[in-house]
Amino acid sequence: MIRVGLCDDEPVLLEKLNNFVSDCYAGHQVFVRTQSFENGQALLYEIEDGTVFDLLLLDIEMPGLGGMALAARAKEFLPDVLVIFITSHMEYVLDAYELSVFRYIPKTDPGARLTHALLDAAAMVEVQLRESYVIESQNRLERIPLQNLLYITHEGKNALLVTDLPGGPEGKNSCRRVRRTLAQVYGELGGEQFFFIDRGCIVNLSKVMGIRENQALLKDGTRLPVSQARLPALKEKLLEFWKRRI
Repeated sequence: MIRVGLCDDEPVLLEKLNNFVSDCYAGHQVFVRTQSFENGQALLYEIEDGTVFDLLLLDIEMPGLGGMALAARAKEFLPDVLVIFITSHMEYVLDAYELSVFRYIPKTDPGARLTHALLDAAAMVEVQLRESYVIESQNRLERIPLQNLLYITHEGKNALLVTDLPGGPEGKNSCRRVRRTLAQVYGELGGEQFFFIDRGCIVNLSKVMGIRENQALLKDGTRLPVSQARLPALKEKLLEFWKRRI
């Protein structure tokens, strides 16, 4: 499923856009959930409250919080969110690319361009999901990109996922808790990129810069103790992992 947020200060155009998105994805057997907003601040509040979107379709010129500023703020909370600007203000196109905007669609003639952009976005979200760990519970659904996952340890009966995503206390990493054992999380992640460095810690090999004095040194400066029994296997696994990426 792709989660889409739409924002335009013109209600009639917003409704048409919502219908276009829903019809496009329905016609290509893509499950979609859309939420529409008539001002940028309302959408930003929703994101700040924890709502996750995979794709944002934004007008640029809106009263109050415009599309450019909204996209920048949204990416602080959702670094991987895809953004499509639909606007008649072509003069902003260079600034939009500086924000790593996925597509820039003229409002005067969206048509096939928007269809292609929506389908390309859905395909990219599918790739992101394959490269993510999804936390799902009765009242929570969150995708943790594997590229942001540093290591996993435990806290009581929960697995604690330590990430470099924004939102953690000042000077500390952001953490997510999930009601799983470390063995369950390891099985869900798959073994190629992750490794048990002791009974209570799984490390993301892509974040390891080296091993020194029985410690795994991570890119962010974190040092994780490695059990003596697992040290030889970690060195071998890490060397194989690095060779595959040369």
